[in-house]
Amino acid sequence: MIKEGVLDGVKAIFAMHVDYRMPTGVIAAHPGPTQAAVCFYEAKIEGKTGKAETPHLNVDPIVAASFAILSLQQLTSREDDPLHSQVLSVTYVRSGKSLDTTPPIVEFGGTLRSLTTEGLYRLQKRVKEVVEGQAAVHRCKGVVEIKGDDYPMYPAVVNDEKLHRHVEGVGRRLLGPDRVKPGEKIMAGEDFAFYQQLVPGVMFGIGIRNKEAGSTRSVHNPHFFVDEDVIPIGAALHTAVAELYLSESSTLND
Repeated sequence: MIKEGVLDGVKAIFAMHVDYRMPTGVIAAHPGPTQAAVCFYEAKIEGKTGKAETPHLNVDPIVAASFAILSLQQLTSREDDPLHSQVLSVTYVRSGKSLDTTPPIVEFGGTLRSLTTEGLYRLQKRVKEVVEGQAAVHRCKGVVEIKGDDYPMYPAVVNDEKLHRHVEGVGRRLLGPDRVKPGEKIMAGEDFAFYQQLVPGVMFGIGIRNKEAGSTRSVHNPHFFVDEDVIPIGAALHTAVAELYLSESSTLND
């Protein structure tokens, strides 16, 4: 969409995302960093294979990978400001299956997340340094690939403060003050962030939780079911947000 020029000349952008944790029709938003910058990585540590009974003749990548994985966990607990949310997860480890042979290679991978795009870049740099360093200490070769093509890096969702106040104000007028709540920061990624790099914008949540309708699960759950009563509420809110922005844009842009 960006390459096709859809956002050319656009001055503000608004997005709504269903939230199964809030009652149907309740909205929530948060100014500033709201959702994480996200990337995925894969690491490969290469040693020297050989029989398990002669470890002195081999170069064991399993030991190197074990130290690397444990060291990575210290990046968020010892190098990052506790107030700057980051996530470093190793989600798989893969190597040989032989019970009497040192494998030649260990592969592992996972995801990196930060509430700032700059923080994610720093984390990427340190992951490479730690894996390569731990591999070298154990006489192995380590390589880290930050995934790009199949798993593109997502920037952080950062809600514009003035537009956030606009959404809150419209929500209170349309839904009532008790139906507008402060949002929560989450470490999930969102491609709306790509649009926000070009246009000031706000992403806010709208509740769909309704036990009677069976709407109680996340959108990523195979048993997800949406309370369709939210559709007219969401449509009216989106319309009001856009219409009132156009009529009040001179004030918002001051």
